[in-house]
Amino acid sequence: MKINNSKHIMAFLAMTLAFMSCKKVFEDIDQYKSLTPEAVWNDADYTTQYVNKFYGNLYSDLTKNDAPATEEFGMWQQRIWTTFNTNQINAGSASGIQAYESFTKAYADIRDLNRFFENVDKGTYTTKNLLKGQAFFIMAHRYFRLVKTFGGVPIVKNVINASSTDPSVLGRPRNSTLECFDYIISLLDSAIINLPEPSSAVAVIPNYESFRVTKPIAMILKGEVLMWKASPIFCTTPDLKYWTDAYNSLSDTKKYLDSKGYGLYTTQKGTTPPYTGMFYDKVGAKTEWIWAQDFVFPTTSSSGLYKGMRPSNQGGDAEAPAPTWNLVQRYSMADGKDIKSSSFAYNFNTFWKNRDPRFYQTIAYNGSRYVFPPNPTAIADPNRRQWTFTGLIRGDKPFELVRGGGFGFLNRKGIDTTLHNQELDKLQTAFPIYRYAEILLNLAECATELGKFAEAKSLLTPIRSRARILNLDGSFGLASVPNNRDEWIKVIMNERLIELVYEGKRVWDIKRRVLFSDFTEYKNFLGVQSTINVAGVDALKLVVPRNGATIVLSRLSSLGLGVDDVWRALSDAMAKSTNPDLLYSQIMTDKIIIGDIGNDILNPSNTNALEPIPSGTLLTDPKVLQSTQYGGTFNPKLN
Repeated sequence: MKINNSKHIMAFLAMTLAFMSCKKVFEDIDQYKSLTPEAVWNDADYTTQYVNKFYGNLYSDLTKNDAPATEEFGMWQQRIWTTFNTNQINAGSASGIQAYESFTKAYADIRDLNRFFENVDKGTYTTKNLLKGQAFFIMAHRYFRLVKTFGGVPIVKNVINASSTDPSVLGRPRNSTLECFDYIISLLDSAIINLPEPSSAVAVIPNYESFRVTKPIAMILKGEVLMWKASPIFCTTPDLKYWTDAYNSLSDTKKYLDSKGYGLYTTQKGTTPPYTGMFYDKVGAKTEWIWAQDFVFPTTSSSGLYKGMRPSNQGGDAEAPAPTWNLVQRYSMADGKDIKSSSFAYNFNTFWKNRDPRFYQTIAYNGSRYVFPPNPTAIADPNRRQWTFTGLIRGDKPFELVRGGGFGFLNRKGIDTTLHNQELDKLQTAFPIYRYAEILLNLAECATELGKFAEAKSLLTPIRSRARILNLDGSFGLASVPNNRDEWIKVIMNERLIELVYEGKRVWDIKRRVLFSDFTEYKNFLGVQSTINVAGVDALKLVVPRNGATIVLSRLSSLGLGVDDVWRALSDAMAKSTNPDLLYSQIMTDKIIIGDIGNDILNPSNTNALEPIPSGTLLTDPKVLQSTQYGGTFNPKLN
């Protein structure tokens, strides 16, 4: 449907002008009246801003909104899993795990994208194909999220319900899942043809803003789509043709990326290892961060994204995105092997010793070093450690901490430790969407499905080498993995969890490979409760300076010492100790607990990998049928 009256023109302009980055404005409001749809669509600036509006939804879907409901997060996420089977068919809802696609939001964008395609060829400006490439990509991404949430959905290629604010009444049945995959791939092929490509990994494309999608991004998405097509969520039995298609696509993509100079970020800057440093080195990290949501102070800030993960006394929020003990257990030892087969002895009482170096760059545990600069009114704390303990210090006043989301841990990946707690508006840490490391992991998975185990190992070893895992067996801990598909898939999926943790990938991996047994196996999300030992602290005779006086820590209740005083005294004692592990054992007792005792055990079902069509959609759009696993007649599977 064309824009054919002044009402639609005004609505269109209000929408596009809101997103204008250029300075094009109207000299006089009366000029609105003289604009025709043809004039609008023939103007490169207006049409560019029309495409820009879709990026808001695109980036909001790809940031932390995809991350919850896994081992990465805290208490309320356990509640989400335990209600997975009962609450997801309520009117207008999906499962609630924050990885679904909303019918209304998706088809609103699809409708507006169809309007773009119906009108864009009226334009004669030279950048038209660049805009079409972006629109093809965004359309493909919208359908991809729908398909990996529900399976096959209606394919709509024209503008429907143009005057309605609710485009969800489609009036047509669901296309098969195979038809949807074929359509998404055709859209991406069109995007790849039309999108620009950088001359190198760090090159800027002239007159093309950094937030826009490019050819390599579309190539990566195509490989990911083909992986989903082949994965267990849609193929109950493996289909080697589908896996071959995905393997070939990803192989071509890797060769292309390599030719442009993309690769793992391996720069060590001072004491900062590359796995952490890539979050700070925006220019250097472009070799790995092929697609990221960027933030540039003062225009934009990532405080809303990372503030919730920052310690509360460093300006953070509720610390709810807290790692669980289940995640901590997934980290290998320093030699790349699990705690049962490692050459390093594992002891629960010192669970943090001799672990994969990425552990220390991701997990803040009770007593771990975690240093921030002081704000202008605070005293520097070079010995700062993160404390999440609970317990009592002698006296009539309890001293309790229930922190780390109730699981005893905080996330530290991507947290900018160069800013103090009064500078959080300056946070500009980018959020990675596609990293080169993920391309290696994707290709390794496809190689494994085709029995190419040596190739899978060769793709994982540079990731583990960059992580600084010790190479004691010649393969960074992988030498003893048998040439067995199931064993290699386990290794790869665990590597994905560790390498890509807190990047919004895990919840989709659980669904794609139907890994719900990972949750039923350990029943609950677990935490580690650290309790302070009163006698051990008293024996240390820790002191705190206060107004020129020296205050003994054990007299906390009568002298009104604060939490920060206790933390600092303990941190200083740990820093001065010649054996901090022994000191820790004298002042702390750790035990494994159920992180959220108010909830039932984790019991999601494999049938929930794909979600039901929301009941609200079924009521208003009867041609859209429910999936078979939810009592309907539509089969979303490919075999």
